[in-house]
Amino acid sequence: MYRFFVMLLLILILLATCNGCAFMVAKETVKVIDMALTESPNPDKKEKILIKQKEKKERQNQKAKDFYCSKVKDNERCNND
Repeated sequence: MYRFFVMLLLILILLATCNGCAFMVAKETVKVIDMALTESPNPDKKEKILIKQKEKKERQNQKAKDFYCSKVKDNERCNND
């Protein structure tokens, strides 16, 4: 019985430390990304990232519209006659 509790305690300690490490890595990653977007020595880099995000969003919206229009005959949204 003693052995069971010791093993359980070791497993809990291991899980707690692994979660802490993952949290620390995620926290540092977010910090680096924020720093690259706000304090970048190259201001064009931020602009390029924002332009790419905007283009990606527009492509996704167009694909969604094309898919919707191929499935539903909606004259108002799809401009179909």
